[in-house]
Amino acid sequence: MASVVSICNLALSNIGKGNINALTDSGAEARACNQFYEQTRDMLLQGYPWRFAGATVSLAQIENDKAGQWAYAYQRPTDCLKLRWVRPAYSENDLALTRQEELSFPHEAEGRTIYCNLSPAFLRFTARITDASRFDPLFVEALSWHLAVRLAMPLTRDPKVRADAWQVANMMTGQAQMADANEERETSDIESTFAAGRV
Repeated sequence: MASVVSICNLALSNIGKGNINALTDSGAEARACNQFYEQTRDMLLQGYPWRFAGATVSLAQIENDKAGQWAYAYQRPTDCLKLRWVRPAYSENDLALTRQEELSFPHEAEGRTIYCNLSPAFLRFTARITDASRFDPLFVEALSWHLAVRLAMPLTRDPKVRADAWQVANMMTGQAQMADANEERETSDIESTFAAGRV
């Protein structure tokens, strides 16, 4: 089971550095991990609609300062890294929408506010996941390599180490995204077969 420290230690080993015991250690390795871990994690989470990071909430309505453009305004969740879609109702069938279906209920995000013409409104979004034990193994691998890219120059001063880490990071991210997409397709196939059997 992954933890923040274990991911940091993977990243450190990727660039030939020793392990840390905690982010509060006094050494340069722990300080660098402290500096770059959260930003690197959020960047990777935001860049792709990971299944484990998906969340759906009923939005809380707030005062609408764009009444001439949108019918309603809602508070953006504090842990929302990326909006996926807004719907008038929530259904498990909505989790695998086509791009055209996603655009059928337009919305606009500005700062901490989401505008749309729906009431009620349900938001599907990518959440900021801070519990590393929820990460998929391939995501952990990709995150460790992206963190290694960030750590390489402060800890090694070697551009080649950074370039090599960047190459592996991109490869691992692609593998993690492909596995995530395949899992979604396989899950949808199973649900479709089950539903067909009930008809």
